[in-house]
Amino acid sequence: MNTTNVIVTLVGLGIIGWIIWYFWLWKGESVAARSSERGVQEIDVTVKGGYQPSIITAKAGQVLRLNFTRRESTPCGEEVILPDFGKRAHLPQDRTVPVEIRPEKPGEYEFTCGMNMYRGKLIVQ
Repeated sequence: MNTTNVIVTLVGLGIIGWIIWYFWLWKGESVAARSSERGVQEIDVTVKGGYQPSIITAKAGQVLRLNFTRRESTPCGEEVILPDFGKRAHLPQDRTVPVEIRPEKPGEYEFTCGMNMYRGKLIVQ
């Protein structure tokens, strides 16, 4: 094995390690949904290379409004799916789309893009 092969192998392993960390191991910061006077919890979620914030905490038994705004042109962010709540929404570029759910039970619920590459988590307490 020559020097070039060693360098290419090490770079490849580094890229594989980064992909594993980014898509499966990285835990973003958790942001709590704010409550309005009407008892509706609300949070703004930006779609750009993923979901920001990607981890959202909310209270059980109250309506939660997730305001998704897509700030990219890639097709991956065109749709958001909340499978545990039976919700799916098309996200036009640079427009805010509210998605309302009522999480009744505490737990962790995942939301993804239509291609299952962008992932977010809803933590209900």
